[in-house]
Parts: sequence; C-alpha cells; structure tokens
Amino acid sequence: MNGKVLKVSSNDLYGNVDDRKVSVFAAFNHLKYMNRYVIFSFLDEYNKKKLYFGSVHLKDNSLVVFSIKDNNSINFVNKFITDYMSNKVDSNEFQIIDISNAEKIELVAFNTIDFEYLEQLDQMSIKREITNITNDTKSGNKGFLYVLLILLIGIAGGLTYLYFNPDTLTVELKKLECNMEGFNKSVDLNYSSSLEAKFDKEDKLNGINKVDIYKFENEEEYIQFKENNKERLLGIKDGGYTYDDDNLTLKVIYSDDLIIDSYDEVYEYVENEGYSCIEGTYNE
Repeated sequence: MNGKVLKVSSNDLYGNVDDRKVSVFAAFNHLKYMNRYVIFSFLDEYNKKKLYFGSVHLKDNSLVVFSIKDNNSINFVNKFITDYMSNKVDSNEFQIIDISNAEKIELVAFNTIDFEYLEQLDQMSIKREITNITNDTKSGNKGFLYVLLILLIGIAGGLTYLYFNPDTLTVELKKLECNMEGFNKSVDLNYSSSLEAKFDKEDKLNGINKVDIYKFENEEEYIQFKENNKERLLGIKDGGYTYDDDNLTLKVIYSDDLIIDSYDEVYEYVENEGYSCIEGTYNE
C-alpha cells in the first residue's frame, strides 16, 4: 500500500480552518527530471468524482502541495495515473515515494481532473485497519468488571480535573506577526507583505510563513502581467502564487527556512528587512 489518510494542516496566517482529511493515493518521483508529484482526493468526498494532483515538497512530517503549470508535468502525472491503475508502473520512469512517516498535508494550490475510479484507487492504495472483536461470554467476569469500574471512576475524575484546570494541557508559545509595505523594482509594483513566525518551547524557530500581495492599478496592467507570466520575475522558489481576477491582485505564498533560529535573532532579522512586528503567543 502506497497511500495514507492525512489531516489537512490549515495555514493560521489567513485564519482559515479546514478539518477535512485527505486520501493520498500515491506520491512519486519522475526519475528523468527528479520532479516529485502527488495524487489525492478528499476523504468522504469521493461522490464528487474529483481527483487532485500537484507537485509535492516533503517538509518534516508534512506533504506541501503546489499546483502544476507546465504541460509536460501534467502529462507525466496523467501517465502515472494510467500506469498505476493498471498495476504497470515503469520503475525506470517512476519511483514511488514512501510517505508512511507523513502526518499532515498542506494544500497551497493544486490541479483538478474528473475521475470515476476513486473507490478503486482507495482500495489499491490505502491500508484499512480491521479490528476483530471477540465476545467473552464466560461467567466469572466480576473481577474484570470491578477493574473496569475503577478505571472509569479514575477517568471521570481526571476529566473533571482537566475541565476545571484547562491550562494543564495547554502550552503557550511565542510567535511574531509582522507587516510591511514595499515596492518590487523587478516588476515595478507596490505590495503588502504579511509574515508569521512561530517558535517552540525553547524559543527556537518552528516555522515561518510569508504572504506578499501585489495590487495592480487597472485591469489592463493586470491582464498584461498575467498573460505574459511575469510572476516568474519574482523568483518564486519554495512557494506558490494565485491570481485574483475580481480584486486585480497577485498573492505569493512562501514557506521560508532561515539559517538563524533563535527568537531574538529572527526578531532582529525581520525588523531589519523592514517589517513592523507584534509579539504574540499561540497554544499547542
């Protein structure tokens, strides 16, 4: 089995909450170009007959998914799906990636196709736990029931304590929320930038997310920029971007990694970059 059910990891930077689960059917390398891709659907939404795919970045215990723009990559994914469904994946062309250690999936952007065989993909890819329940009808279970009663009383007492002392299980950690208005000379556009940096219990950097929003003056300027694919001038590497035709904006999303990792060093770094920051906390 090459797949796994993962929980969607919401990006707190935007305040969105997504409690859905994703059936990841397979992640794989295209060996010639060493590009990594993933195919998936949302658990409990198979009736929509939609299969999703994109390029995938492995980050700690997460799969981070971005949409695919070039036709060659889309063709590679379509060929893999066809081969995978027929159990004829060419090991000289594709390599299945082990995702057994993945615990969550971050969906920055992804592609969609209509697909009729999601249930079959599920059965081929995802291992289901089967629990066998044996009923013991023998007499003389009083000892077991007594122990069970004691355990239930203990659990009830523990839950009551936690109810009146919720902070017992809550760990408060530091974070920085920063904003900046800037001008990008390479594309001759103004932009607003939001950055969020989270730290662990030792005040070491746990993750940093950044969003730049470019606002166009008029529709003509926006269409010309979009149709000429000028977003490539922004040097987007480990991130994704989306155009908003209604608001004439381009949103660029980054997940940055810094060499520095202490709270004070990161704070000094982002302020030197021109950000104004507010110190805050989050619970874990």
